[in-house]
Parts: sequence; structure tokens; C-alpha cells
Amino acid sequence: MNTFPGISIITPCLNQAGFLTECLQSVAAAGGSAEHIVVDGGSTDGTLDILRRHSAEWTSEPDSGQTDAINKGLARARGGVLGYLCGDDLLAPASLDLVLAAFERHPEVDFVYGDGWFLEGDSGWRRAKKAGPFTYERLRRGNFLIQPAVFFRRSLMERIGPFDASLQFCMDHEYWLRAGPAARWHYLAVPLAVSRLHPDAKTSSRLSEAWEEASRMQRRYGIRWRPAMEALWMKTFGHHYYRAKRIAFERIGRSLHPAA
Repeated sequence: MNTFPGISIITPCLNQAGFLTECLQSVAAAGGSAEHIVVDGGSTDGTLDILRRHSAEWTSEPDSGQTDAINKGLARARGGVLGYLCGDDLLAPASLDLVLAAFERHPEVDFVYGDGWFLEGDSGWRRAKKAGPFTYERLRRGNFLIQPAVFFRRSLMERIGPFDASLQFCMDHEYWLRAGPAARWHYLAVPLAVSRLHPDAKTSSRLSEAWEEASRMQRRYGIRWRPAMEALWMKTFGHHYYRAKRIAFERIGRSLHPAA
């Protein structure tokens, strides 16, 4: 495979026509000599019509889930730096220029990551989210990283392999844990991406299942009691808590952005 020194962004996608155009435009505006590969799982909602109108490389075929789609895209990617961006999320303008410059300044690092925003539904409110400095022990206490704002070298993937396709919710956290305490991380204290929160998102609609999977996954790394208790709480009360939280935040967002 002919590689190049830029960044490859993989977008797993299934029936996200309502968000995908904005996602594609954000990657085009992010710089970084980006190769954008969209791996669609067989959408029937107009997604393919959108892809035909844009310059991103894409394929559409059945898959076994989001993680399988990400791995398919990574297998095709040619960039020296890799990342993935779901079809309902966004990159910040010029973010990939910043990421690529950081990798060039720090040839010893495996990961570059940054801050981000949470976009609350369709309210127009972007709520700032600080990732903060990295330590492996902090990662073991919980996934504080903002997934679309994390990028890693191809050499890391060649060393530890692709994402675990048996996981459908916490594959990112597992990957960061698998990289281990020897992995070198560089923090950019600037917003690099936007994570969109909405009721139809997979994690939002299947909260209990997501937290139970995370608990099982973390047991591989000797992290037991806290994830198990969090999964139990989420199964019992989480749906009601997060539903109330989303409603409250969207109302706040609409009050701050009445024209949204």
C-alpha cells in the first residue's frame, strides 16, 4: 500500500443522511492533507445520494456493526496518522492542521488529542468539554477522552492491531487501554471536534447495554468494581437520568440560541 504523510479519517455510517453533509463539510474544512473514507453499512435514507455529491472516498455494503466499519476503513487508509469520526459528529475548522503539526513537532508521540464540544441536540448549543492532561491511571478510572478529538499514528495500529470488533460501544476506550502505559500522548488544549448528542445516537438509545459492555471490557484490564457499580446504576436509573439531562440541556440551549 502506498502511504502518505497526512491524516486518514474514517467515518462509519448507517442512515445518517440528516447529519452526514455537515460531517463531510467539516472534514473538508479541517485541513491536514486529509484522506476521508466513509464506510456505509447499507443505508436506505438518502445517505448514498449525499456521498455521490461529495469528494470523500466511500463504500456501501453490509457490515457487522460500527467497529467492523471502522476497521474496514482503517484497512484501506493510507495516511501516516489515523482517526475516526462518526457520521453525526464534526471536526473543528483547521483542526487537522493542528494535529498534523503536533505529530511533526513530536515524532516520539503515539497519540495527539484535544478538547471538544458537545452539541446538545438541535438546540445550537455547543457545550465545551475539556479533556485535560493524560495519565494512564486517569484513563483506568474512566474514559475522559473525546473520541473524535483523538488521533494516532499508523505505526501504533501496526503494533497493537485494529479495534476490537466484538465491542460496539467502548471500542475506543479499550483501544486506548490496550495501547498501554508506555504509549506516549500529546495534549492540545484546543477544541478539535464536536460530539453531537441526540436521542437517536447509539449510545443514547442503548445506555444500559453500553455501560454493561464497558464493565465487561474493563475487567480485562483488572478494572472491576467501579465499572460494575456504574453499569448497575445505569441499568436501574440511567435512562431516566440522561433523558432528563438531555431535555434540560436542550432547553438551556434553545434559551441561549432562540433562533436555532
